[in-house]
Amino acid sequence: MHEPTFRQALSSSWQLVAQKKSLWIFGLLSALIGQMGLSDFVGMLYKTTNEGFRPYHFSLILDFFKVWNWHQVSIILLTLWLLGIILLLVIMIIFIAVCARGAIIAYAIHWYKKDSILSLSDAWNKGVQRFLPMLVVSIVGRGLQIIIIWLFSIVALKLVQNNNLSGSLLIIFFASVGLFFALVIESISIFSSGYLMFENKNLIKAVKKGWYLFLDHLMVSLELGIILMLCSAIFLGIVIYGSFVAFLPSLLMWIVAGFTGVKFLIVLGIYSGVFLYASLVLVAAGIFNAFVTCSWIYLFMKMHHEGVVSRVIHFFQYLFRKS
Repeated sequence: MHEPTFRQALSSSWQLVAQKKSLWIFGLLSALIGQMGLSDFVGMLYKTTNEGFRPYHFSLILDFFKVWNWHQVSIILLTLWLLGIILLLVIMIIFIAVCARGAIIAYAIHWYKKDSILSLSDAWNKGVQRFLPMLVVSIVGRGLQIIIIWLFSIVALKLVQNNNLSGSLLIIFFASVGLFFALVIESISIFSSGYLMFENKNLIKAVKKGWYLFLDHLMVSLELGIILMLCSAIFLGIVIYGSFVAFLPSLLMWIVAGFTGVKFLIVLGIYSGVFLYASLVLVAAGIFNAFVTCSWIYLFMKMHHEGVVSRVIHFFQYLFRKS
């Protein structure tokens, strides 16, 4: 049997996302809790490195509470009321995002398994039904990644004080180790989510099956994670340079305003440019997030049914046969 390749995974996923525009909405909503794969972890790693390896701290939250006058009952009641509203909004956002991610997974599984379309309402209902276990998987996975970043920050902060070559090399080594463990956590989270939606397993059984599937396809998971991370870098570049396209109508308005002296066109150009760029970013984020999720689920289905051979291992086996 011909082994599925990453090219097939990416092309099939893109075909699905391009044909089913409803996945764009789910992709945008699920992006509220992050993207599947290594992109979010790499972003946190870059942010930590750029800020001088400062570990996460909660001083900002403490300072927020210190500025309030807690001797007045009205202040306490207003603060509790505000925190209650914020809490409800956070709960609503998390619920929508987790259900949307489950809906994408259910939609992709149905497509790859039966080559047929799952209705929008059925996909959403499946996401709602598996909300709690999907939420646990998402929270635990992201929490473990934050712990890895925090530990890396502490170690790197001590190593950077040495200011020598060995310290810099050790920082790169520990960053690579952190990246590997983040891949392990994310892959198990994705495969566990797949089993939650595919076989309706309970949480513990789904995590166990996800762990065993990852062990059987460690190199494949690493390769796909790196490929999709590179795709994320390309996507980020497209979004950044897309701002030039979004502001082209604004540029024309500003040119006309310069010749005619109509100040209203300057303001209209600014607002229209911001609106077009925000729309571009939102639509692109929805499409790309759905594409990444479907790519992972495509290989998950192939791993579960047929098994997938690592392309790196396949390449070295080919070299050894030639030699």
